[in-house]
Amino acid sequence: MRLHPFKFQPLRFFGKLTASLIIGVFSGWATWAAEPATLTGQATIQLKNSSSPQKLAGMDLVLAPATLIPEIRRLRMETWRTEGLAVKRNADGEEEPIGVQIDFADGYKNLDLKAMSQAAANAATLRTKTDTNGVYTFRNATPGRYALYCQYKSRYAVAYWLLEVDVAGGKTNSLILCETNAAEIFNRFEKKKP
Repeated sequence: MRLHPFKFQPLRFFGKLTASLIIGVFSGWATWAAEPATLTGQATIQLKNSSSPQKLAGMDLVLAPATLIPEIRRLRMETWRTEGLAVKRNADGEEEPIGVQIDFADGYKNLDLKAMSQAAANAATLRTKTDTNGVYTFRNATPGRYALYCQYKSRYAVAYWLLEVDVAGGKTNSLILCETNAAEIFNRFEKKKP
């Protein structure tokens, strides 16, 4: 009995399914075996009532997936709203609501840092604090794209940072936090004139 040459084929050990399985296992191993990265830097802020930058000691920093950025922005826009409705008076002296009152002149009092920091804490991949010199270090970060969130609050100023950072594996990445790359900063006090 002769077999038809096109009907019966010997098994191929490296078929499409086997090749995709091998590639999947190898790429998963490559990701797992990627060298961890370090992200380090210093956090300072130049206050209007100070002659030199202030080192931000004890500040909490969060490294989270980049999806945190739109969430923080959404929370920020919700906190622009103040307690009541904006009203106007008509010709008879009666009040008519014209919409939600928004105070753009002083975002400082409308900045809900508590809600924003809670969202960042919930999404955190890594957390750290700045030391007495304002220096921070995230160790053993998986290489990739992250959102870096931190905030500062004192009686003189309020600021928060929301940055998208690419952390490269096998090396030390550096990022300086200052007033120029803050998402928002509110300095309330002017420097005294001599």
